[in-house]
Amino acid sequence: MKTPLLKRLMTAGLLVFSLAAMAEDIDLFAIPPRDDIPKPNVLIIVDNTANWNLAFEAEKKALADTIASLPNDAFRIGILFSAETGSGDNNVAGGYVRAAIRSMTSENKLIYSKLIESLGKEADKGNGGQASLVMAEAYRYLSGGAPYAGNQKAKTDYAGNISGTPASNAVYALTGSETGWDGNALASKNATQYNRPSSNCQKNFIIYISNGAPQDNTSVTSQANSMLAAAASAAGISGATTPIPVSPSGSQSNVSDEWARFMKKTDLGVTVFTIDVDKETTGQGPGWSALLKSMADVSDGKYFDVSTKDGTTGNAIQDALNNTLSQIQSVNSVFASVSLPVSVNTQGTYLNQVFIGLFRPSILPLWPGNLKQYKLGYDSTGTLSTLDADDKDAISSGGTGFIAECARSFWTPSLADTYWEGKPMGSCLSIANSAKSNTPDGNIVEKGGQAYMLRGAAAYASAKAVDRKVYTCSPTQAGCTALTNFNTGNEAITQALLDPGATNRDDLINWARGENLKDPRELGLSHPIRPLVHGDVVHSRPVAIDFGADNGGVVVFYGANDGMLRAINGNRDGGGELWSFMAPEFYPHIKRIYDNTTPIKFKEQHGFDGVITAYRNGSNTWLYGTMRRGGRSIYAFDVTTPATPALKWKLGCPNNFQDDGSVSDADCNTGFAEIGQTWAAPNPLKARGYSASGAGTEKPMLIMAGGYDPCEDGDPATGGCASTKGNKIYILDADTGTLLKTLNTDRAVVADVFVVNSSSTGMAEWAYAADMGGNVYRISGADANTPFENTAPDLWTITKIAALGGSGADARKFIFMPDIVKDNDQYILLLGSGDREKPLNSYTAAMSVANKFFMLKDDPSDPAWLTSESDNCGSAVICMNSLEPIANDGASPTLATVQGKKGWALALGAGEQTVTSAITIFGTVTFLTHEPAPVITDPNVCTPGLGTSRVYNVSYANATNMNGTESRSRTVAGGGLPPSPVAGMVTLDSGETVPFCIGCDPSSPLMGTDPPPPVMANQPKSRVYWYLQQ
Repeated sequence: MKTPLLKRLMTAGLLVFSLAAMAEDIDLFAIPPRDDIPKPNVLIIVDNTANWNLAFEAEKKALADTIASLPNDAFRIGILFSAETGSGDNNVAGGYVRAAIRSMTSENKLIYSKLIESLGKEADKGNGGQASLVMAEAYRYLSGGAPYAGNQKAKTDYAGNISGTPASNAVYALTGSETGWDGNALASKNATQYNRPSSNCQKNFIIYISNGAPQDNTSVTSQANSMLAAAASAAGISGATTPIPVSPSGSQSNVSDEWARFMKKTDLGVTVFTIDVDKETTGQGPGWSALLKSMADVSDGKYFDVSTKDGTTGNAIQDALNNTLSQIQSVNSVFASVSLPVSVNTQGTYLNQVFIGLFRPSILPLWPGNLKQYKLGYDSTGTLSTLDADDKDAISSGGTGFIAECARSFWTPSLADTYWEGKPMGSCLSIANSAKSNTPDGNIVEKGGQAYMLRGAAAYASAKAVDRKVYTCSPTQAGCTALTNFNTGNEAITQALLDPGATNRDDLINWARGENLKDPRELGLSHPIRPLVHGDVVHSRPVAIDFGADNGGVVVFYGANDGMLRAINGNRDGGGELWSFMAPEFYPHIKRIYDNTTPIKFKEQHGFDGVITAYRNGSNTWLYGTMRRGGRSIYAFDVTTPATPALKWKLGCPNNFQDDGSVSDADCNTGFAEIGQTWAAPNPLKARGYSASGAGTEKPMLIMAGGYDPCEDGDPATGGCASTKGNKIYILDADTGTLLKTLNTDRAVVADVFVVNSSSTGMAEWAYAADMGGNVYRISGADANTPFENTAPDLWTITKIAALGGSGADARKFIFMPDIVKDNDQYILLLGSGDREKPLNSYTAAMSVANKFFMLKDDPSDPAWLTSESDNCGSAVICMNSLEPIANDGASPTLATVQGKKGWALALGAGEQTVTSAITIFGTVTFLTHEPAPVITDPNVCTPGLGTSRVYNVSYANATNMNGTESRSRTVAGGGLPPSPVAGMVTLDSGETVPFCIGCDPSSPLMGTDPPPPVMANQPKSRVYWYLQQ
C-alpha cells in the first residue's frame, strides 16, 4: 500500500530586528509606527466630455456622497477635468485641475462635495478626444511641472480666482495658509509651474472615471507621445513610448496606458484605478475598455466594470470608488505564511484552500495574530487569483501586497455584528459601519478568521474560556511523556514557573487560556473571551492535512507566539479549535504578555514559532512541531484521531539560550546537548536500510537540521561565531524518537534538509543540506558516492561538496535549503545566500556581504566529480572558481559556457539578500530577495519603510530572465520579507485541476497566479520532492 509522506507546504518567513548584540528578523518592525502616517494623494480624473451625458446625475451623486462619507483626514483628494476652450479659456486642449489635492478634513469634504453637486451637465462639459493629454497634464501637476493646458483656464484652481460659482470659489479660497500643502494648484491664472501636491512620503494614485471612448485624434496622440518621450528622458526612464499591446486594438494608438506605465516607474510611483461606466460593447467600446484595463494593469492598479444600465449605476460607481479608496487607505503591516492541504484522494494535488497565518507588530509585547482561509479561482478578467469567501479578489490593488480591505475570509460571518463597537478598526468604505463589525475582516489581523471562532463566533457574549481543550505536559524534559490539562487544577504548573514570588498563578493560567479577566478589560472590550486571544503567527509554517470526509475533513496544525500549538477544523464551514497545546518552555513568558507593558526589548518572548510537519500512512498520522527561537526541542504527537491527540515524545534540551548567549545543557536528552534552537522541518523519509523485516516493511525516519545558535545574531566581519551549537544533522526514528545517527557540519544548520527520493521506489537515495557558513553537503550511504539503498542509517556519511562562504564580503550564509531538480544523471541545486535575520542597514557587516544566488551541479555517482576541482579550489570541493559568475544586470552565459562549469553564481545587489527558498517550475526558478531601506538620520525625512522585496524568475540553466521584462527581478508590492513561494496543482471549485504558484508574481507574495510558462528547451528531466510518495 502506498503511503504518502506529506510534502512541505510552505516556508514561513522570518522577520528581523537588531538590538546591540542580538539580531532577529522582526527587527524590520522595530521602528515604532509613526502617528503622522502620510495621507495618500488621490487625483480623480473625471471624463466630463459629452460622454458623461447619460451617467451625469448618477456619477455626480456617487462622487459627492463618496467624498462626504470619507473618514476625516484619511485622504488628500483633487479633481482634474478635460479642458474647456470657451470664454475666459485659452485654446489649448488637455486637462485642468478643477480642485487641487487637499486634505479631506471635515470642512474640505463639505466644500468638495458641494462643488461636485453644483456641476452642470452643459456648463462644465469639456472638450472630447484628449484622454492622453489629460494623463499628461496629471503627471505635470503631480510632479510640479509646467502646465500645458491647465493654466489660463477660467475654472482652474488658482490663487485669487473669484470668477466662478459660489461652490467653485469656496474651493479656490482654500489657499493652504494654515495647512501648508493644501493650497491652490497654480499661484495665478497664468502661472507657468504647478504647485506640487505634498510629496512628504505620500503614495500617489489616480482614479480615472471614464464615460466612453474619447476618440483621441492623431494630432492629440502625437502631442501626448512627444510629451511622454520628453518626460521620460528627463526622468532617465527608457522604453516609455514602447507601445503596449491591447486587445481588441481599437484604442491601440492612444498613449494613456503608456503614460500610466511611465508614471508608475517614476519616483511618484502612481497607481491608476480605472472605472468604466456603462461601457459600450460595440464599435470603439471594446477597444477603449481594453485600454482602461491596460492603464490599471501596467500601474498595478485595478479596472472596475460599472455596467449596470438598470438604474443602479450610481450605487455601482460609489461601490467602485469606495472599493478603490479602501484599498488606497490600507496601512496594516503584516507578514504571512501560506499553506494548502494535499488532497487525500488525488495524490500530489492540493485542495482549494489557502491558509494564511498572520500577525500585526506592536511596540508592546502582545502581538495580535490569526489564521485565515482563502481560495484560488478566476477573477472577473479570467485571471487565476487568490479569492475570498465571496469569490471576490482577496488581494489589494492599493500597492500593499496584502489582503484587500473589503475581502471576507472563510469562517468570517457574512452578516455584520457589533463586536468591535468599542474599538472600531478597518478601512472598508463600501460597507456601512464595517469598522465596528467582524465582517468584512479585510486586512485587519484581529478580525474574522480563526480568532473570530476562538472568541465564540456569533455567541461571543456567552463564550467561556473554560470550554477550550488546552493541553500541556510535564515541565521537566524527561517527564514530558503524556498530555496533561493546562488549567488551574494542574499542580505541576507552579507559581515559581510562571512568576516567582507572586500570587497570580490562577490568573495567569486562566488569562492564557483566553479569559478576559484583567481590569481594565483587553482593548476596553468586556467580552468574556479576550479580543486578542489568538497569538501572532510569525514563523510557524502551518500544515493542513485532509483526513477525508469520513474523518472530519481538513485539519490545520500551526503554532503561535502565545505559546500554543493549535489544531483547527480547516474545512470551509469550520474554523473552530479542536485543541491546543501550551509548551512548558513558554510558562515564564506568559506574565510578560499578560502585563503587556512597554518592553525593554522590542520583542523577546517566542512560543511555538517553528515549522510543523507530518507523517501519514494507512493507519497513523504523526505530527512534529519545532520551536524556532522558542526553544531547543522537537515535539511529536499522534493525531491519527485529530480531535484526541496523544504525545508520542519530546526530544532536545529544556533550556533556551540566555540574553548573553550562554546556555545550560542540563537535562538534555542523550545525544542532543549540541542541538540549537529548532528552526528546521523534521522531514520524514524511508530507506531500504531501515526496516522491520526487509523490503516492504521500511520504517519511517526523520532527518532534521541541528538548529540555530543565537551567536549568529552578532554582526562581526567574520560573519559567524565559534560556538558549535546546531552544527549537526540528526536522523531519528519517526515513531519512537530513537536517535539513529548524528552527522557533523562546519557551522549551524537551520535550513531544511532536502531528501532526494527514487522515482521508481519512493525510497530516499540521497539528501542535501546547507549551513550558516556557506557550505553545502551531500548525505549518502556507506560512502560519498553510494546512495542510501540497504545501508543502515548509523553508517550514513556526509560530504562537503561546496564551500561558498568565508569572511568579510564572502561571509555568506545559507538559511534556506536548496531546491533540487534532476537533469540526466546530475542533480541541480538552486539556493541563495543571505542573512534574513539581519534585514536592516544598521547591520554593517551583513550588508557588506556579496550575496549570490547559486546553481550547483552534483553527480554523486561520479567519484571524480569533486576531486576534479582540486586545482581550482585547493581541495576536493566546489568553490567560487568552479562557477560561472553572472553580474546582477549582466548578460547570461551561453549554455555551452555553463556546461563546462559546475554551475553559476548570480550576483545580487549591494545589501540584497535571498530571504526565501527557491522553487523550480517548468525550468524557471523563482526566489525572492530583500534589500533594506536606506538609513535615514534626518528627522525631517520620511521614516524608513520595510525595504525593497524582489521576485526573480530565471532559467535554472543559465539565469536567463524569464519574466517577460528587461530585468531578472521585479519589485514586490508592499516590500518587507515575503514568504517562500509555493506551487503545484490545485483542483478549483469548478472541478478543473490547474497549475498555480503563490509568490511568483510581484503583485503580492500572497497572490496565486499561473506559474511561469514552460521553457521549451533545457527543462530539467524531473522535479525532485523532499518527501517521498510511496
